[in-house]
Amino acid sequence: MGVIDYKAKQIYPDLIIDKGFVLKFKEKLNIPTYILEQLILKYSDQEVSDNDITQISEMLKSKIVKAKDNLKIQAKIRDKGKMDIIDKLKVVFNKSTNRYEGRLLNLAIKEVLISDSLIKEYPNLLEGGLWAELTLSYSGKEKVGFQLEQINPLQSQKFDFDDFKVRRAKMTKFQWIGFLLRSIGLEPLKLSKRKKLLYLSLLIPFVEQNYNFIELGLRGTGKSYLYRQLSQESILVSGGKTTVANLFYNMGTRQVGLLGKNDVVAFDEVAYIDFKDKTAIQILKDYMESGSFSRGKEEINTEASMVFLGNINEDITMLLTNSHLFSPLPRLMQDIALMDRFHFYLPGWEMDKLKEDSFTKHSGLQSSYLASALNKLRQLDFTDVIDDYFSLDKELDIRDERAIKKTISGFLKLIHPDGVFTKEDLKIYLDIALEGRKRIKQQLVKVGDFEYKDVKFEYIDLESKEKCYTLLPEEKLKIESEDRLSPPGTVYIGEIIEGEQFGLLKLVIVAKPGRGKILFRGELDNLIKRSLRKTFLLIKQRRLRDDLKTKLNNNDFYVLTKPILNQIKSDISNAFFIAVYSLLNNKSVTDGLLVTKDSSFYRKNKSAQAIKSLKVEGEYGESRLLFPLKSKTFIELPSELSIELSTFITV
Repeated sequence: MGVIDYKAKQIYPDLIIDKGFVLKFKEKLNIPTYILEQLILKYSDQEVSDNDITQISEMLKSKIVKAKDNLKIQAKIRDKGKMDIIDKLKVVFNKSTNRYEGRLLNLAIKEVLISDSLIKEYPNLLEGGLWAELTLSYSGKEKVGFQLEQINPLQSQKFDFDDFKVRRAKMTKFQWIGFLLRSIGLEPLKLSKRKKLLYLSLLIPFVEQNYNFIELGLRGTGKSYLYRQLSQESILVSGGKTTVANLFYNMGTRQVGLLGKNDVVAFDEVAYIDFKDKTAIQILKDYMESGSFSRGKEEINTEASMVFLGNINEDITMLLTNSHLFSPLPRLMQDIALMDRFHFYLPGWEMDKLKEDSFTKHSGLQSSYLASALNKLRQLDFTDVIDDYFSLDKELDIRDERAIKKTISGFLKLIHPDGVFTKEDLKIYLDIALEGRKRIKQQLVKVGDFEYKDVKFEYIDLESKEKCYTLLPEEKLKIESEDRLSPPGTVYIGEIIEGEQFGLLKLVIVAKPGRGKILFRGELDNLIKRSLRKTFLLIKQRRLRDDLKTKLNNNDFYVLTKPILNQIKSDISNAFFIAVYSLLNNKSVTDGLLVTKDSSFYRKNKSAQAIKSLKVEGEYGESRLLFPLKSKTFIELPSELSIELSTFITV
């Protein structure tokens, strides 16, 4: 017996179940795992044979109501007078008849008589409802019809939060993470530390209020499994088809939609999301920003987290090269304001396709108990603990900070619910949180042109004063990708400053429909602006091909500069000239081209302090030379700078 199994049986003897045993039943019964486990615990011994499993499964099938068979089962109950079924029951109070009435999800009956005593015994019936074994009778008497006689709930009614935290403290961090992963059905022993945290991030929407999560990646990785199987507090909207009334608020019935009834609302196959109401995206943006939305005169606040799941149908390196990471979303959701509201982007291309050995055969927490724990964890708040240990990048905006802190809070709730953790623990969660948000911000910079600026996503250890950087794994993929070129209109400019320091500047030009004007974004010296306007006028006066002339006259050209290292003060007209021609011809500049103030387009070679080449060191010792047009001097940069450069320059 492994140490995690041993600890589980010592600490949770009354709350664990053999997940491998559950899998055998899952193959035969298509009902949520949190319900299936309760039925298994009630009707079987975990040592039964395969033949016994088949017999028990057949018995349960005869009780479980399928929506397509609802009329047949109603007829059986009428004929027999009484029948035991398994269905989800919710109770409402009918003011007109002054009585409680039950509503059965799959049996599709809305006026089941239920006694006040049952309501007092099971108050959850008035909230989200309960899955239960029900004894339902039928009377031919007028105004009576179906009547509920007995309820045996299949969900945990009581949960001791303090006891949960005490038991958790009896396991080490390593043991608890492994046990938690087994509790959701995964086998952790073959997973890396990073992969374990990525899988645990799937649970953050369950424990963090108003958390916006997106996972796009490979098919067959089990993206939707948790949101359908783990808890009755989550709902999976398949196929993306829904309405404003269903999701937010029904103006006719004055009933709050899915966001008011669940802790988590997940959209599967997000590429097919389609709202008929044109206001839906604006309402969605409002909700993802503030946790509230307006319908008519009503301002509604809810705490539901939102999850968006979808597939990426091409190689991730090609997607990063040719498009952006949000391109699998439907066109109506490729709204930069909406994308900016996501807190965490899980790199689904890193998740493994599920195989037989991906699922655990060991013990884990009963799903209904775990679901109750996750629900209670929403009450905790660890969003500000990061400020006691680390200082975040001052260039991060309020959405960046909020996203990072909510992700860290989610990990702390899941792994350290008692609030006991180390600074080293916090740093691990901070790195993952920064990565999940940086992935979003980089795409906004890519899609939004000048509305968003590159941010380093660095942070400082308040104790050691050490500065740390965040490098995304897919950035390493770009580094390894051969023949990667900068987009047309992008040029790098180098300068030796006062004979000692080296300056590096990124110049980007983007064309948008207009009238042939040059416009500037970001801070630029007025003398440089004047020089660039003069160069732009000279380009327009040149004898150009007709297609290039048309592009010049029918577009406005936006100029953005980003200092990468120190501040360049010299004339950048040559670089601007190259960038404009690169953009007009829709061709990237040569890989490794570096322009200096003394670069020449002619045979005249200026010497002095120009740059012969720039050597950039990669993370693993590899190097790349960037060559100017004409120059004499050689400059070498330290490897630390490659973290910043790797986004732009192949090394």
